[in-house]
Amino acid sequence: MARTVLTLFLIGHILGDFYLQSSQLAINKDESFKKILKHSVIYLFSMIFVIIPVFSLNLLKWAFIISIAHFIVDLVKFFIKKKIMIDEKLDVLAYFIDQIVHILVIIFITMTIYLLSEPINYIYCIQYILDRLPVDVLGILSWILILLIIIRPFSITIKKVLYQYRPMINEEKGGYPNVGALIGMLERCIILLLLSAGQYSAIGFVLTAKSIARYSKIADDPTFSEYYLLGTLLSAMLVIVTYLLIF
Repeated sequence: MARTVLTLFLIGHILGDFYLQSSQLAINKDESFKKILKHSVIYLFSMIFVIIPVFSLNLLKWAFIISIAHFIVDLVKFFIKKKIMIDEKLDVLAYFIDQIVHILVIIFITMTIYLLSEPINYIYCIQYILDRLPVDVLGILSWILILLIIIRPFSITIKKVLYQYRPMINEEKGGYPNVGALIGMLERCIILLLLSAGQYSAIGFVLTAKSIARYSKIADDPTFSEYYLLGTLLSAMLVIVTYLLIF
């Protein structure tokens, strides 16, 4: 049950910190205390929403504690950015430290719940359904978590890491805006499906198919080819590592 609670809390974190937080709010909360407070309230509601299947006053208490800890971490980051000039490299480092601290807090809280033997059970209607249907709840939650992670959080992470390496190139004629991000999402989803099916060698064909569309630029522009290779390998590595951690 502890792993189910951990998965629920992680889903709540991903929803609150990535999906329910707009890009504009993410920028503004580094400049405004009110925006940090707004984000923290949204984050709290996200945490409360995901624990509904195992809702209890004890778990609600821990959801509040996680949300308060999240607020404190964001507030500390806010004051640090006020005093220190953050360049591109430091911004990437701050992003990773921020997410690592948030996740460690969630893991620590989950371990505390487990060690204190806090009573955690499914609410009656959920338990009634589970008693009559052979449903792997943890498996479903794990798939929801990894799908949420590989779509938006990984897109943001890859964009932040690659920003300083981005070559100065003009947009191709006939290209569509943000199509590269969409291709990356589809690529990660396909790799995930292949991993779950045990078709590891087929991942190479996915990467090859992606490279064909960019062959001329890869061949003619060494800077772009390095940027492209770095992005592709980073995207694939993140999916594989996340899959191994969750499953």
